[in-house]
Amino acid sequence: MSCMRAWGLVLTSVLATGCGGPQSALDPAGPGAGIIAWLWWGMFAFFTLVLILVTGLWLYAMKRRAPEPDEQQATRLTNRWIIGGGIILPLLSITVLLAAGIPAGQYILTLPDDKRDPLRIDAHAHRWWWGFYYPESDITTGNRLVIPVDTPIDVYGHTNNVIHAFWVPRLGGKIDVVPGRVNKIRLRASKTGTLRGQCAEFCGTGHAHMVFEVEVLSQQAFKHWQERQQLPVKIQPQHTQAAEAFQTYCGDCHRVRGVSDGANGPDLSDIAGRRLSHMQSRQKKPLSIAQWLEKPHPRFATEPSPILAEINPQTLERIATWLETLEP
Repeated sequence: MSCMRAWGLVLTSVLATGCGGPQSALDPAGPGAGIIAWLWWGMFAFFTLVLILVTGLWLYAMKRRAPEPDEQQATRLTNRWIIGGGIILPLLSITVLLAAGIPAGQYILTLPDDKRDPLRIDAHAHRWWWGFYYPESDITTGNRLVIPVDTPIDVYGHTNNVIHAFWVPRLGGKIDVVPGRVNKIRLRASKTGTLRGQCAEFCGTGHAHMVFEVEVLSQQAFKHWQERQQLPVKIQPQHTQAAEAFQTYCGDCHRVRGVSDGANGPDLSDIAGRRLSHMQSRQKKPLSIAQWLEKPHPRFATEPSPILAEINPQTLERIATWLETLEP
């Protein structure tokens, strides 16, 4: 019995690992994700009961020893199983799912119980990164979504290339981001912390790496963050030449507050403070920005390539060293 108990604990621990983590929809950090988790567990429980019922009936039928029925009885039994197991049970299951799922879906998209004015954020899906624009404060970030806790957030999805999908599993459902159309979802975080979001619609060779960081701040901390985002980045005297070189070679595509206004690539104003796409070697060791610039990931071959060949190694090193000082 002790051996079975030990194996049961091991199995439970292994299965429970899928219920947590920065991208687990079963570890909700907001009311929308809480509804999704409740719906998932409800479906899990309901269909577990269905599985137990069907398995029990199957075992009973296998072990049952009954006299051979005549043709009339066989027809009657067959009709009972077809009507009960093939019509009534599926209709009951679908009815229960729709009765719970439709209201839940409507709630997740709109959070109608929150009557406060929402904070608008425009999420722009590129290939293959996310840009976030805060129209009320004229703030732009790249691959980093910063929101205040306990505040309704309306996220509007935009793109001008292919179909993407915006999804923060621990905050709510997902919405398609479709060219020529703007979709909206309302989110609200119930606790501070760092979450993970991603594109949930296959969109090309860089899809798996089209992720972004979600930082949930307290109300006061969010106000301070907004104030800092209004200011140009601080450039130490030893990095003045690097900033000028960045403006010359990189500024047409990338924005750094007070230095350049490029919009074709991610905003790099806080590049040192966020997880970078592909910033790991094959040995899973962190790479410096200089190493990454020296050998970008192959997926960028399908995008307009930066003019790295025109930058001498010393200048590239200076630019990378300066970028590594740009904290949020």
